[in-house]
Amino acid sequence: MTDARFHTVWIPLQDRFYRVAFYLLEDRADALDAVQDLYVKLWKMRDNLDLVRNPGAYGALLMRNLCIDRIRRLSPSEELSDDLPGREPPDEELIRKESLGQLLRSMETLPESQRKLLGLHVLQGKSYEEIAAETGLSPLNVRVQVSLARKKLKRHEEH
Repeated sequence: MTDARFHTVWIPLQDRFYRVAFYLLEDRADALDAVQDLYVKLWKMRDNLDLVRNPGAYGALLMRNLCIDRIRRLSPSEELSDDLPGREPPDEELIRKESLGQLLRSMETLPESQRKLLGLHVLQGKSYEEIAAETGLSPLNVRVQVSLARKKLKRHEEH
């Protein structure tokens, strides 16, 4: 892949990748660092990127995996850092991160169609109308399916 092609295909997707990272990491600085790490990784593998059919989906998946790795690598010293104004206490942060792992596992239990619609709405920030135009479903049906997916996730987390 040439430099110019990399810039025209991958660079415009950085906002999408940032939204995925921020959704998972819930911290602006960490999300920006994760996006930077993603682009370093993509650049190193640029010779193979011509084989990717859907750069947005592929990049979002890589971003998700990088964020999960970041959460897993969180060292004990970071978990037990001093409480800073605007930061949650370490025990609550740990609970939130464990909950994130459970949420990701729960999402894998959803039917593919609901997982896709939920991802389009939450991770990509698309409106119900945009998703309806993209999928051919009615906006009401999209709203219902996203709602059902959220309810299933909530029920799965309670068990």
